[in-house]
Amino acid sequence: MARTTIRLAAAGTVAGTVLATALAGGAALAETSERGETGSTSAGIPRNFLLHEPQARRPVRYPGEEEWAISDRLGANLEVNPCDLRRPADRDRVAARTVVYRAPEHHSGEQLVIYRSTAAARRALAGLLGQVERCARVKSEGTVTKTWADPVHIGDRAVRITVQGYDARGVRPVIGGQRAVVVREGRAVAIYLLAGEYGKVRGSDFTRPLKDARKMAAKVCSLRGVC
Repeated sequence: MARTTIRLAAAGTVAGTVLATALAGGAALAETSERGETGSTSAGIPRNFLLHEPQARRPVRYPGEEEWAISDRLGANLEVNPCDLRRPADRDRVAARTVVYRAPEHHSGEQLVIYRSTAAARRALAGLLGQVERCARVKSEGTVTKTWADPVHIGDRAVRITVQGYDARGVRPVIGGQRAVVVREGRAVAIYLLAGEYGKVRGSDFTRPLKDARKMAAKVCSLRGVC
């Protein structure tokens, strides 16, 4: 399988007040929206539809040391944020939900964005990869951040993204990295990201993001009109 080398500056995170529109499984996604407490909008992702959402809604085991956050902000940045943008560059979103978990030295994110059309979803993924190329190699505080993407066979199109910190010469891996899988299925784009004290890149780092991406690629087609 051919490798496409790309770079990534940082992955954004999203936290927000929970306000979801509950719909029956398989119901059509509404084009109208409902205003949430944060002033954001949400249009028809069923409550607890995301894979880690039910756990995120339960009390945490270690308050003060870990937290979950759920946001329906339509204008939230993608969890994979190549150029550290202040606002997303994609257009034509009709629904979005982001679930984030944070603990010391660990971050994970799950995000689902539904677009107005399949073409818009294609453009969103293409734009994301374009941003990665523009932010090719990042130097910061004596380290070099390298990122590359490998295609994977999930949904209509998917990529496995590796973000890894290296020493100032860009040779020796240092602590700090991200592992993400981004998949497009129909007019939906889903992102599964893990970040923590990674060193050397291992295939096993992607076990959970790949598993989750496969599940969501199948599950999102239960929403009428998405696939």
